[in-house]
This record gives sequence, C-alpha cells and structure tokens, in this order.
Amino acid sequence: KIVQTEIESINREYRGEIQIGATHLAPFKNFPYISIRVEKVIFLESKEAGARSILEIEDIYVGLDLRDLIGGKVDIKKISIEDGFFEMVLHKDGTNNLSNAFSSEQDTSESGALHVHLESIELKNFDLRKKDKSNGLDVQTRIYWAKGGFESTNDSIAAHIDTEFELNIVNRGDTSFIKRKQFEFHTDLDWSETTGVLSIAPSIIDMQNAEFELSGTVDTKNYMDLDLQIKGTKNNFDLLLAFAPNEISPVLRRYENAGKIYFNAILQGPAAIGYDPYFDVKFGASQAFLENTDYGRRVDDMGFEGHFTNGEKRNTSTMEFSMKKMTARLGQGDFKGSVRVLNFEEPEIDMTVDAAFNLDFIAEFLNLSDYKNASGSVDLQMKFHDIIDLDHPEKALENLNQAYYSELSVKDLKVNSTKLPAPLESLN
Repeated sequence: KIVQTEIESINREYRGEIQIGATHLAPFKNFPYISIRVEKVIFLESKEAGARSILEIEDIYVGLDLRDLIGGKVDIKKISIEDGFFEMVLHKDGTNNLSNAFSSEQDTSESGALHVHLESIELKNFDLRKKDKSNGLDVQTRIYWAKGGFESTNDSIAAHIDTEFELNIVNRGDTSFIKRKQFEFHTDLDWSETTGVLSIAPSIIDMQNAEFELSGTVDTKNYMDLDLQIKGTKNNFDLLLAFAPNEISPVLRRYENAGKIYFNAILQGPAAIGYDPYFDVKFGASQAFLENTDYGRRVDDMGFEGHFTNGEKRNTSTMEFSMKKMTARLGQGDFKGSVRVLNFEEPEIDMTVDAAFNLDFIAEFLNLSDYKNASGSVDLQMKFHDIIDLDHPEKALENLNQAYYSELSVKDLKVNSTKLPAPLESLN
C-alpha cells in the first residue's frame, strides 16, 4: 500500500508513467532496515500507447527504518537494485526522454509522506545508456556491481563509491577506441547543496589493468560543467595498451616492454544533454623498448610525444591528433617519424617517415612465421600531405603533387613464403 500510494501520486503529477509488479516484504535483505521487494519496475516516457521505456528493473529492495514507520513516517534509507537498465535519449528536437517524462501533468503543491535519506545504494547487473539521436553518439555502460555509502550534513552530502563496469562508446554505428573496456573505480565525493558543486577527491580508475588518477569538480547547477584531470605514469606500456582494441591487445602484451610512459588529460566545460565538453590529452614515452623474447629481437630507444583534442568547437571539425618525435632503434637500423591529423570530418594528414632496417629483424620481431629465410636491407623515406575525402578516398591519388614524396631502396632482399609463387632471391 505504501509503494502503490506513492506510485499513483507520481503518475498523477507527471507525464511519464511508472508501472510495478508484485510487492513483498523482505525483512532481512537490507538488515537492520526492513525491506520491501518491488518486482518488475517500468518507467515510461509517457502514458501513450507504445511509449518507450526509460527504466526497467527486475527487482528493487527498498530499506525502511522500522522506528520511522511506527511513527507514521516513510523514510528510505537503503536501495538495492538488481538486473535492469536505464536509457536516456536526446531527441533531434533538443528534448530528452527524461525531461519529457518529468514534465508536469498538473500544478501541485501537495507534499507526500515519502522522505529519502539514503545511507547506501547497491546495483547489480545494471545497464546505463545515453543515446544522442542528433549526432549518433551512443554511450553504453554495463555495471557489474556498485556500492555507495552516504553521509549527510546540513548542506552537503559526502559519499564513497566502489564499482566495476564495462564501457562501450559507439559513434554513428561504429565502435570507437573505447570498446568493451573493463573499469574498476573507487572514489570519495562531496556535494554542496548551496553551490551545487560536486568535488571528486583524487581517485583511482583501473582501466584494463592500467591505473589512472581522477580528480576535479562538476558544477551540477551549471549544465554539469566539468573541470576534471586524469593522469597516470608507469614504467611500462600498460597505460597506452589500455586503449588498444581488444582484438590486438593480447598480441601487443606478448612483448616484454618498459620505459617512462605518461598520460595527462583534462575535461572542461558543460556536459549536460546537448553539450560536449572540451578535452585535451597528452601522452608519450621515452627510454622505452619492446622485446620479442622468443627471438631475442628488441626495438630499443623508443620515444614519442602524442596529443589529441576536440579543439575550439569541441567537435570532429576541430579535432586534432598528432604523434611527433617518434624514434626507435630497429636492431642495426633506425626509425624516425611524425604524423598529424586535422579535422576528422575532412582529414588533413601530414606524415613523414625515415626508416632503415634489416628484413630478418622485422620478420622475427613481428613473428612473421609465414616468411622463411628473410634477409636484406630496406631504406624508406616518405612525406605525405593531403586532405582526404572520406566519401571518395581514392581521389587522393588522382592528382599527385609535391605533397607526395617517397623513396624506397631495397638491397639483397631474400625471402621464401608459401604466399609467394616462388622464392625471391637477391632483389635489389
């Protein structure tokens, strides 16, 4: 009766609709609180036929203080949520399903008997999804488990949160470099009711076994305005391997590696629905190496400086990626290079490569077992500068000009492979 009364009150006041299944007492689920189990909770964007679900949950356990109940006060102390999803959708007209659902059906000044003073919340097997139909961005989070503890004072709430989840970001139907990435997160938060600012103490994020430190603030009263810093340092490549596609990560991890690796990022600006915050990421390596221990082949003296940002307009048109001062010693050879990409809508690519290496070193370092008895030397110099039409990339080669330059020198190349019709002997 308590739950049904509150549901009916909410449904009268708002455009959206909450539907629930059976309710039962579960006295020991959230002990020492007495709990009510609510089955199959559904929250619809509207009361119209065929309205989409914003929220669906198999089971919610609501923990209530028995002494408050005896005194006639319904005060929620703990919530446990198991198996469900929450989906926020930004429509092309700028509205979103959540604000639509909470738009008022009627003016009301009634105050119910329900109070919420959460001391803890738990989630298990819960999916969060934020889908922007205006730009095709789809952020999907699978929460395996999460626990939060809360402590309230007069004008602030302090919280400690522990969670493990999987993150997947899809842009216009294509997965990004954040694809099925595994995270573990532990943090302490403090929210001021007066200012609306959420402060995040220096906290540890574990992504694919690489640790990053997160800190900063979120202004909840100003379009979720972010001022966040993410940083990490490591004596191996784990920080960078964490961003590698899951399909090639096991291959990369076969190599012994070490070096001075760093990753520093900032997120600034509004992040509410309809806004994109500015991001700027700097990463790099020095005094690094990768070694194939099966063949004793090592790429040594590695170094590079990387940069990635979405730029002034905070979208793909001002997005920029670069890696400069790339160096490596390839056995008896060397590698130097740089690459810069501007405007991800019509990419302008500027790239240089200067490399010299022995083919047997590369074949063994990369485990190219299909190629036998490889030997010979290769020298490559290349410069490339052009704007690529993503719809017609072949046009980049129609009008070669001074922006393209390459010189390849091959000496005494020898290789045998089942993929070749005949062995190559002394190719120059």
